[in-house]
Amino acid sequence: MGRRSRARERADRPAPQEPVAAAGRPRRGLWAALNPFSFQRPTRSRVRYAALGFGLLAVAFAVLGWLTGTAAWFNSAVLLAILAVAWGARAALMGEDARER
Repeated sequence: MGRRSRARERADRPAPQEPVAAAGRPRRGLWAALNPFSFQRPTRSRVRYAALGFGLLAVAFAVLGWLTGTAAWFNSAVLLAILAVAWGARAALMGEDARER
């Protein structure tokens, strides 16, 4: 009359099926990934995408400054380039995340 082990109980029951997105529940999309108020721990990929976004904005602002001849666009482009370098360095120095493996 011994107790069965948990491993045997897990082996006896069928494998769980993949959860299907409920009709009323919204799926995680681009908006959820870009939401700054989600307070999630930043992963290496999110930080890498942020650096890429800052870099693209810096290039776009530099092109706008070149086309319009306005120095304010160049100032913003330089600041965004600094942010891109800082976030890129952070992504390079972050440790491996267990969820990314």
